[in-house]
Amino acid sequence: MFVGVVAAFGSIGFQILIDFFHNLLFFGTLSFRHNPSLSPWGKLIILIPAVGIALANFITEKWAPEAKGHGVPEVMVAVANNKGKIRPVVALVKTLASALTIGSGGSVGKAGPIVQIGSSFGSTLGQLLGLNARETIILVGAGAAGGISAIFNTPIGGVMFALELILFEYSLMTIIPLVVSSIVSSFISTMILGTHPAFVIPQFIMVSSFELLNYALLGLAAGLLSVAFIHSVYLVEDLFKKIRIPSVIKALVGGALVGCIGLISMEAFGSYYVYGLGYDFLDGIMANEIHSLVMLFSLIVLKILASTLTLNSGGSGGIFAPSFFLGAALGGSVGIVANMLFPGSTGLVAAYAIVGMASVMAGVTGGVLTSIIMIFEMTRNYQIMLPLMLGVMLSQFVTKLLYKDTMYTKKLARRGINIHFDKRISTFKMITVGQIMQKDIVSCSSSSSVKETLELMHKHNFGVLPVIDCKDVLGTISYKELYTAKPEQSERIEPLVNKKNITIPLTSNLYHALEMMQDSKGNILIVVNKEDIMGLVTVKRLLYSSMDKRRIT
Repeated sequence: MFVGVVAAFGSIGFQILIDFFHNLLFFGTLSFRHNPSLSPWGKLIILIPAVGIALANFITEKWAPEAKGHGVPEVMVAVANNKGKIRPVVALVKTLASALTIGSGGSVGKAGPIVQIGSSFGSTLGQLLGLNARETIILVGAGAAGGISAIFNTPIGGVMFALELILFEYSLMTIIPLVVSSIVSSFISTMILGTHPAFVIPQFIMVSSFELLNYALLGLAAGLLSVAFIHSVYLVEDLFKKIRIPSVIKALVGGALVGCIGLISMEAFGSYYVYGLGYDFLDGIMANEIHSLVMLFSLIVLKILASTLTLNSGGSGGIFAPSFFLGAALGGSVGIVANMLFPGSTGLVAAYAIVGMASVMAGVTGGVLTSIIMIFEMTRNYQIMLPLMLGVMLSQFVTKLLYKDTMYTKKLARRGINIHFDKRISTFKMITVGQIMQKDIVSCSSSSSVKETLELMHKHNFGVLPVIDCKDVLGTISYKELYTAKPEQSERIEPLVNKKNITIPLTSNLYHALEMMQDSKGNILIVVNKEDIMGLVTVKRLLYSSMDKRRIT
């Protein structure tokens, strides 16, 4: 609950700070209310993103380099490799740097920063309370869920985001805290800012079932655009790394280029669409006010350029808003073409823009369920579910087919950190010991001599052997026991046998086998079917089977 409260007020404060810097830099006024009018600076406006991004770059480099960029990868690596530990200063630095970047026109979003801000507080609280790693990680996820819930007014979407992209497991232990944080955060946010959604989205209507073909094409195109966006971000990153000049110069140049792109948008289309969050463009296309294919295709190119330059020149911000922008532009383009080819029998352009937003977001972030749930919560219309799921799934399919990483995991992979949480049902509970057992058993009997047992161990390179008399499984004998006791070579091993139950039924699963090994403090089991001995399993075979059954020989 405490994390949810802080995430809500952090989200509200972050949005107010963005408006403050926007008014200060674009209008020279001290105000916390968003001003949507045009700046009086004229063409000098190209310098504003340069100033904002340069300041953001200076702040992050000096106090928290991990706050640079889109933020979510740093939370992921903290969960996967650092026991959920995030430095407390990250929240403050991320808030200030991202507010400066977005407020000055940098082409990034609010989601990444608020995830890192909420997660940073959750991590700090967990460390202050002396919680263990798992509990701290759950609080990190609660911060992320609360932040997304407050920013977009999508409480279920916030929970899904944390489960799908931040945490490494699905369980009541993780879900309940996320839900509590998300509810509290959403309640406080709506109480202060109102219940209106992040975007004003029209009522969705699917005119004909044949429209699903159009949405299928949109999903495929969204996958291609997602790959292009991810590839562009890291292509420009490589380009900036090759330029050997001080980072402040890179920030100023990159910011000035973003400013020029915004000016081009203004001169061509009458608005600084590519600046900041781009919500003015989303509002326009959702109101079915944009009907130019040339304009939409041009904005796709300009937005990709502006976002890649902002992220790689030193800016701080997320990729949700750029993904929404690109998806809406692509969806709007498909909607315009569909209405031209099938007038009267297809939905509004805005309907395609909605599905495009979710499809590109899923392709870029890998958050399939998050995309579906968030857009559903925004529209509150069940009719959107079929085209929404179709578009998102096809986009994800194309993206994975062409590009193995998401925008988040690619950033970490380039640093040598591979994070791929496997949340599938454990194979330990799906495979039986009979499927992976070794049928040829190497064993000795209680009447075997010490010399014979040692020779058998050396021959097969085993440190432990099962002791079996006919069909009677007595237990195990290990090299350690023989070495400790130092018996005569001719002595029988019977007095040295570690007598315990090491038999397991043929139909038992691997999870049960691991439990038996833990109870018996051993690493070998004999598989039996009623009274017949069928084979042998070791802990090594169990572990190999969980990774790839084909490796079992």
